[in-house]
Amino acid sequence: MIKKNTLLILIIITLFGGFLRFYKVDKNPTSLTGDEISFGYAAYSILETGRDESGRFLPLVIESIGDYKNPLPAYLMVLSFKIFGVSDFAIRFQNALFGTLFVFFFFFFLKYLTGKDNFALLGSLFLSISPWNIFYSRFAYEPLIASFFSMLGIWFFMKMLDDRKLRFSFLSALFMVLTMYTGFAQRLFIPIFVFAISVFKIKDLLKSKKQTSLFILTFLFLSLPLVYVSLFQGASTRFKMVFIANDINYVRYVIFGYLNGIIDYIYLFFFWVKRYLNYIQPFFVFSNALQMVLPSNMGLGLLYPFEALFLGFGILEFVKWKNRNKDILLIWLFTGIIPDSITNNEQHAGRLLHLTPIIFFLTTLGAFSFIKWIFSFKNRLLRFSFIFVFSSLVILNLVFAFLVFRVHFPYQKSESFDEGLREVVYAVLKYQDKYDKVIFDIRRGVDGPYMVSNPHMYLLFYSKYDPEKYQTIEKIRDIYQDEPYFSFDKYAFGYINWYRDSLNKNSLLVGSPWSFPDEKVLGDKLLEKIYLSNGNVAFYIVSTR
Repeated sequence: MIKKNTLLILIIITLFGGFLRFYKVDKNPTSLTGDEISFGYAAYSILETGRDESGRFLPLVIESIGDYKNPLPAYLMVLSFKIFGVSDFAIRFQNALFGTLFVFFFFFFLKYLTGKDNFALLGSLFLSISPWNIFYSRFAYEPLIASFFSMLGIWFFMKMLDDRKLRFSFLSALFMVLTMYTGFAQRLFIPIFVFAISVFKIKDLLKSKKQTSLFILTFLFLSLPLVYVSLFQGASTRFKMVFIANDINYVRYVIFGYLNGIIDYIYLFFFWVKRYLNYIQPFFVFSNALQMVLPSNMGLGLLYPFEALFLGFGILEFVKWKNRNKDILLIWLFTGIIPDSITNNEQHAGRLLHLTPIIFFLTTLGAFSFIKWIFSFKNRLLRFSFIFVFSSLVILNLVFAFLVFRVHFPYQKSESFDEGLREVVYAVLKYQDKYDKVIFDIRRGVDGPYMVSNPHMYLLFYSKYDPEKYQTIEKIRDIYQDEPYFSFDKYAFGYINWYRDSLNKNSLLVGSPWSFPDEKVLGDKLLEKIYLSNGNVAFYIVSTR
C-alpha cells in the first residue's frame, strides 16, 4: 500500500513531469521529423482505409522510405488521431503521454526494488526533470515507448521469480514482446537480455517450472508474427543496413585489403569493443549525447553534470548493495548497450532509452549516499558551504537546460528537424490550382545541398491527401538524367535545375535558395520565402510563368 501523502507527492511530481513534456509539444521541436511524418501519414491512411500507404491491410510492418517501421507506434497514433484529430499534436501526444507515465510507474518500480517510498519519490523526481527523457518525450520517437514497455516487462519478470505467480509470467512476456514491436534497438536487446537471464538464473527458473513455461510459451507465441515479417516482409532490412560491419571506418580496411581471414573477425571484435566503451565517455553521458546544439557548443547529456557525483556514489553503493535482483540489474546494464554498439552509427542516446530505469536507479542510490556523506560533516560551516556550492551548481544546470530547450535547440537544430516543409506545403496548397505541375527539390540546406528530405510525405500529411487515392494512383520512380525522380498526380520530387525546369511555363518550383538564380533575377517569379526559426531562408517558392 502507498500512503496518501506519498501518493499526493507522486501525483504532483508526475503532473510536473507531464507539464515539461506536453507544454507546446507541437511547437518544440519546431517541425515534425521525416520519421514522424512517415508514421503520421501511415496512421492517417490506416485510420481512413484500414491500410497503410502501400495498401497493406492492418500491416505488422510499416513500409517506409528506404526501410521498414515497427507497427505499434502507428496504431497508437491512430488512436491519437481519433481523439485529437489529424495534427502535429496528435502525432506527438503518445510520446509525451508515455514519458509522463514513465515518471509515475518508475516510482513503483523503485519501491519494489528498495521498499522505500522516499527513495522511489526522489527517483521519480530525477526522471521527471531528466533532459534525456524529456527530449525524447517531445517528438514521436518509438524507443521511448519501447523503453517504458521494457521496464514493465523486466519488473514483472522479477516479480515472477519472487512471487511465482502465473499472471506475472504472462505480463512479463507480453510487455517484452510489445517492446520488440515498438523499437528496433529493443528488438535486439530483449532476446539478448532473456538469453543472458536464462543462463545466469537457470536455477531460479527451474524452481518455477509452471511460471517459466508460461513465460516461454507466451513469449514465443506473441513473437511469431514478428519472426514472420522479419523473414518474409523485409522487417530485418534496417538491421542489415546499420550492422557494424557496414561502418565506413571498418569497411575501408577491408576494401584496402588490410584485413583477411581470422584477422578480419579479430579487428571487428575490437572495433565493437571500442564502440561499446564510447557509451561510457563522460562527454557523451554528461554533455552532448542529445545533440541539441551544434557540435562546437556544450549541450545536454543523458544526465546533468551535477548528477555525475550521484552516479559515482551510486556505483560504489551498488557494489555493496545486497538484493535478490542485483544480478538482473547488472545483466540489464551490460546487455543494454549491445544493440547500439553493433550499429554503424555514432553513439545515439535514443537507442539507449531502455537503460533509463537502471541508470536512474543508480543515480538515486548515489544521491542518498551523497546526502548522508554531506551530513556526516561535523563542521557546520563546511557542511553549509558544500550544500550552497552544490545547490548553486544544480540551479545553474537546470537554467542551462531550460535555455538549451527553449532557445538554442530551436535556433541551432531546426533545420535538422526539417523545419519549413510544413509551411512550404501550406503555401503550395495556396498556389497549386493555378499550375499544371509542382516540382519539389528533395535536397535542402541553408548553405548547400547537404541534406535530403522527403517532401512528398509532408505534402501527403498536411494536405490530407486521400489515402485510398494515393494507394491506387500511378507513382513513377525513376532516374532522370542521373538524378532521383518520383512523381504522382501533378507533383514531382527530384533535383531542380532552373535552366531546365523554367522552360515548363506553368510550373511551381519549391527548393532552397541555391536551387535558383539570385532573387533579383527571379523578380516577381519569386512568390514566397520560407524562413527557419533562426531567420535564415530555407525555401523559395517560384513560378515559371
